[in-house]
Amino acid sequence: MINTSCISQKRFYDTEQLALDALIQYHIRNAFEKNQGPKNIYQCDNCGGWHFTSKGNYHTYLTDAEGKEYIKKERKAFYWEKKLR
Repeated sequence: MINTSCISQKRFYDTEQLALDALIQYHIRNAFEKNQGPKNIYQCDNCGGWHFTSKGNYHTYLTDAEGKEYIKKERKAFYWEKKLR
């Protein structure tokens, strides 16, 4: 579930896996330039939920071959789905 009740005013996700899935979907739907957009997720000390961050290193899923290939394939599918609506 997506929540917005953190004092940081950021969206937060209840679990690490939900946050990672959302991060991947965010990268599929947005063709970010290098060093643009969210890079990773972290657990918030204030709310205990998981947020995106644009600081630090990219999450390993976004940089490994399997993840990059999945995002590329899904981005292409998203493009055609959007175009054919």
